[in-house]
Amino acid sequence: MEMKAIGLTMALTAVSLNSVAASSDKGKTPTNSSKPITQWTCADYLALQDDYQPYAIGWATAFSKSGKPEDSAFDVQGIETIRPTLLEFCNRNPQASLWDKIKAEVKKHT
Repeated sequence: MEMKAIGLTMALTAVSLNSVAASSDKGKTPTNSSKPITQWTCADYLALQDDYQPYAIGWATAFSKSGKPEDSAFDVQGIETIRPTLLEFCNRNPQASLWDKIKAEVKKHT
């Protein structure tokens, strides 16, 4: 139940991710921040401030598991497991689909 609450909190936090990233002091925002995360490229993900990247992974992970982020529970440690692989992949493939890569990584770790 606690993990579900954490998942819900992260999903709700991610909803405001674009506005928070837009106001960051580093000025790093996704190139097309109005796109749903299912249409983000790796470049969109890499454009986020480092502190916000785990939230994007968490939201996409929760969404990919159930199709409804508000009903999802996910393993917070799983985000940290996926993140290094995702960063490496995205740095090599900036135009690749972030959504497809996250779904593939979730399947590997579930």
